[in-house]
Amino acid sequence: MQIPLPDFLHPVTAGAPVYCGTASGGGTPGRSLVLERGFHFVLCTGGSALVVEGADTAARKVAELPHAAESRDTDEPNMPTPGNTDKGHRNEMGDKGGAAGSKPRKGERRLQQGDLLLLSPSRTATLRLDGAHDTLECICIDPDYFDTLPDGQPLYNQLSGYLGDDRLPVVRLDGTQYGALRLTASLFPAHPAGSGLYDEAILRHLCSLFLLQTAGLLYRHRANAPAFVKRPNEIFRSFKRLAVKNYRTAHDIAFYAGRLHISSTYLSRIVKQVTGHTVKAHLAELLCADARRLLSCSDLDIKEIADTLGFSDQSAFGKFFARQTGCSPLRFRRERATR
Repeated sequence: MQIPLPDFLHPVTAGAPVYCGTASGGGTPGRSLVLERGFHFVLCTGGSALVVEGADTAARKVAELPHAAESRDTDEPNMPTPGNTDKGHRNEMGDKGGAAGSKPRKGERRLQQGDLLLLSPSRTATLRLDGAHDTLECICIDPDYFDTLPDGQPLYNQLSGYLGDDRLPVVRLDGTQYGALRLTASLFPAHPAGSGLYDEAILRHLCSLFLLQTAGLLYRHRANAPAFVKRPNEIFRSFKRLAVKNYRTAHDIAFYAGRLHISSTYLSRIVKQVTGHTVKAHLAELLCADARRLLSCSDLDIKEIADTLGFSDQSAFGKFFARQTGCSPLRFRRERATR
């Protein structure tokens, strides 16, 4: 899936479906960044940032907003970091400004240092950095790649608690949580440059670590909050769980529709509505990722891999793999072996 990326996000390695980067206000007052169509994890590491849900109208809306920041929820504790004690900067950004008791408008949120914003592919947000000290660190995971990560499911389960909620999914981290998450996030730009045999596996495990760590933060944050899940999203999550467990043996949409007690047509429509991709595309992504891993990291011959992944024969597997990657399984294995 092609994600529109702001200029500060770059692949962790060439061609990788995971992106990272740091953005700051610097010398560009009112700098606006649009994040969309991906799993975005945005950590405010300095100053503050105004977040407005949406992209097309957000730039116009945000330009009309006063520089006084909206008041934060009073039940959230202040994070013990040096940035929060800078009184001059707090006044500049209006952390205490505005009318007493004023509340953020619907679809808006002021991020402060130590806040974590999470966006699923179905949500788009525009972030505005007004001050020179305003800094954000971001990790972005391509949705197709996310769907191949078994440990993406716990995060999606927690993130689903915000579906149907007017609030943007923002978590205030305490000092320990903030430091731990930044430490994990710092491993992404330090990822090897794609020359090692196990680099792809390392990236998958790094993503799993980050996703599980974030899922744990969401779980603690929403421990006492009721979850509201729209039925289409609930169906999609159930399909995704089934797909991760059964994609090797069940390549037919009828299997998943039957297990979910709905029609194939309805399942196809729901998956397309929620993700923008077909059921077949989701299964193909899981199969292709597994095939690449087996070709790169196992001694199984191509026929054995075809059998493992549930293909009728080696020829059917070869045609599938060529459609997905543009090369044959044998050529892919040889190229990986020579790196």
